[in-house]
Amino acid sequence: MSEHTTQTRPDLLLPSLARRELPSLARLLEQARQGAGAALVVHGEAGLGKTVLLDRAVAAAGPGATILRAAGAEFEQELAFTVLHQLCLPLLHLADRLPAPQSLALKTAFDLEEGTAPDPLVIGLAVLGLLAEAATSGPVACVLDDAQWMDAGSAQVLAFVARRIQAEPVALLFAMRDPQAVPALAALPRLPLSPLTDQEAGLLLASMPHTPLDAEIRRQLIAEARGNPLALLKLPRGLGPAGYPSHLGLPVTDLVEQSFQHRFGTLPERTRRLLVLAAAEPLGDTGFLRRAAELDGLTLSDIEPAESAELVQVGADVRFRHPLVRSAIYRLATETQRRHAHHALARAFDPEHRPDRRIWHQAQAADQPDEHLAGELERLADRARRRGGVAAAAAFLERATELTPEPALKTERALAAAQAKHQAGASEQTGALLTVADAGPLTDAGRARLLRLRGQIAFSLRRDDDAPVLLLEAAEQMAPLDAALARRTALEALWAATGAERNGDAHGIKAVAAAVLRGPAAPTAPQPADLLLDGLATLFTQGQQTAAPLLRAAVDGFRQVDDPSWLPVACRAAWDLWDEVALEDLATRCVELAQEAGALTFLPLALNFQAVAATYTGRFTAASAMTEQAHALTEAIAGAFVPYAAIVLAAHQGDRGRARALFEQSMRAAADGAGGFVTIVEYATSVLYNGLGEHAAALAPARQAAGRSRLFWSAAALPELIEAAVRAGRLDLAGPALDELAELTEAAGTGWGLGVLARCRALLSDTPDQLYQEALDHLAGTRVAVQLARTHLLHGEWLARSGARLQARASLREAHRMFDRMGATAFAARAARALRDLGDRPVSSASSPLDALTSQEAHIARRVATGRTSREVAADLFLSPRTIDNHLRNIYRKLGIGSRRQLRELDLGT
Repeated sequence: MSEHTTQTRPDLLLPSLARRELPSLARLLEQARQGAGAALVVHGEAGLGKTVLLDRAVAAAGPGATILRAAGAEFEQELAFTVLHQLCLPLLHLADRLPAPQSLALKTAFDLEEGTAPDPLVIGLAVLGLLAEAATSGPVACVLDDAQWMDAGSAQVLAFVARRIQAEPVALLFAMRDPQAVPALAALPRLPLSPLTDQEAGLLLASMPHTPLDAEIRRQLIAEARGNPLALLKLPRGLGPAGYPSHLGLPVTDLVEQSFQHRFGTLPERTRRLLVLAAAEPLGDTGFLRRAAELDGLTLSDIEPAESAELVQVGADVRFRHPLVRSAIYRLATETQRRHAHHALARAFDPEHRPDRRIWHQAQAADQPDEHLAGELERLADRARRRGGVAAAAAFLERATELTPEPALKTERALAAAQAKHQAGASEQTGALLTVADAGPLTDAGRARLLRLRGQIAFSLRRDDDAPVLLLEAAEQMAPLDAALARRTALEALWAATGAERNGDAHGIKAVAAAVLRGPAAPTAPQPADLLLDGLATLFTQGQQTAAPLLRAAVDGFRQVDDPSWLPVACRAAWDLWDEVALEDLATRCVELAQEAGALTFLPLALNFQAVAATYTGRFTAASAMTEQAHALTEAIAGAFVPYAAIVLAAHQGDRGRARALFEQSMRAAADGAGGFVTIVEYATSVLYNGLGEHAAALAPARQAAGRSRLFWSAAALPELIEAAVRAGRLDLAGPALDELAELTEAAGTGWGLGVLARCRALLSDTPDQLYQEALDHLAGTRVAVQLARTHLLHGEWLARSGARLQARASLREAHRMFDRMGATAFAARAARALRDLGDRPVSSASSPLDALTSQEAHIARRVATGRTSREVAADLFLSPRTIDNHLRNIYRKLGIGSRRQLRELDLGT
């Protein structure tokens, strides 16, 4: 039911609102009219006039504007996409203009078509496209009242849309009481509503028709209302027998609710029953309320006394005068009255048309365990999950658990409900359900599943030290029951252990790896994930030499896999093999699969891997665009973002200020439990200072990173430690590090690894020229341009010290050219200093057309230059086509061109 507040004499509130908050909303709507969309959260306690303000703002939106309205309902928070459906209903005729995957996702979410469960953020992209289509004929204003009661799916989708409308003539206005009530909207701009001043409150009170008030009574009323306009409108009705307020000391919301409750209590019994019906079903459909009333022996005319009491208004739809009226009436009703109302409402629904609402009302009406109803809720949860409503599925399963009489089945449903809550991102809310599951009769398989879920929740909540232990115990219990699931769980345990390692102690990882090898063996025809599990477990227990063949087979197998689940771990395995081709190919495959599946929660991780690969191959502009896209997507889904690819990129670029800011951000995340990022920061710090030529400063972080576990970033830190130690005169540290590096790279046998090893041996050699040449030969056949350029730099510096000035100039010029071209400014400056010491004048390489563009513009320019349309690029980058076109206009202006054809003719590189 629509919750639009129809205040008594709302015009009385407008002078103060117009003077303070209304101009802000007017500016937002005008901004949207000019094509610069924005979102705003208007918040304040109940009764401050949020809805009056929004009504007046959209009334002034101007001709040609499309106004879309929806409202959250306290009793519909568990139903998937209800608010979103309200908002989009007038635009559904435009859905067929969307790309087919988006159109299907939207129709599946709204239960209009059958399809696979869509990612909520693909639905978000569809809604963005729908609003963009509607905005082609004029600005669009979306007004969402009582947003604190939005269902989780709608909130997530609308938060995504709010961060993507900057190039659209669309305004999103959310009204809610507590701005923290919807975490997905927490990052949006806010407009707090201010209470009335005492002077404004006095003018409002004086303008109201009532018995003249004594000055002291008037003063107490103003004090009691505390600037709340609705309280001032309602409090005089509650004056006690002596003319004094009878509610002294109550919160404003309670004061207003008491006023409504008092009027409710004076109504005829049939009217009260009908109001409870209306309060329990917020559809706003007068015909439906009439049908439910008749099934309960009532008629719609029974509502008339409530209309006279200014509690409700009945017309084409049914509207409560204020959202607090609904909540006050529902709470005032007895538990029996509420169950009776839900039972009548359930009977009124067509079971074919709205089964979710019918069953949900039946569940609310139940007062004792009911297996049939619990089973219906379980089936409804499956239906919700197919629509992408994981949060709704969790709610249905939770209520099914409460209604299940049989203990073993109750335990199973509690476990399923907890799993659904975890999948919906509400891991913190699983405690009670896990307790029910733990206390019930569990089979061995059920106990293992419970342990696995506890481990997954611990990992997601960054309780890293708990996660590997729980997951490993689950894997061990599963081993005799389901070997395949046991191995998948063991891989989860091993992956969690890599995130839990602390302070250079890899004992935990080794212990988990040893336990994994004692578990079920891989099947006769192992899948890539089986090879990956055995390879990693062998790596941590027996070393690189024994593990390399298994890891190589796993990496090769993952090139053909269409499931992105374990591709990030496979990327790390490629890294362990020092195989930049496999790393880049698997990272690109990660991104492609995430984009095809619309897995926006997974895509930022995939983009980070791709950006690291691009950094190592010297494509800094592309890497920057990837990190920006990952950051934007993470913001859009209100997720936690630790920018490890951006950290690595900034370190290689030599941007000291940006790198230090990113380092500090990541260390704060590490303090919150993401301990693995400590190693990344230490590694990146060593790269930064080695690039700047400040080797003494690079030594300590390189030593710390390299001393952790030889895993990923630790292994990458070994060459940094060797260079810093040699230049700082600490050969005692460089020698052991070289031995470790040799063990890792010789087992891998790749050009990247062998080239870096030869270069590091050259640093410790008295006659390094041949070793440098060997390093250059290895690296010249690879994609790791950064390592090739660094080898030219170190070789050139040694040649200069040896007096071979001519050869030194040649090596240093090549290093400077490569670094300058890729944007590694610190390394380029280091090469330039060495050249100037030789009397040479380094010349910057020819600039790229992309130098004038931002990294995102460069990313878009490259994609458009391949012939892709704006709609295709928009779908790839999860933006709207209009946003792509706006970027293209800026790109054309900066590059001095005017068409896609001219863009394709430019040399944009890779």
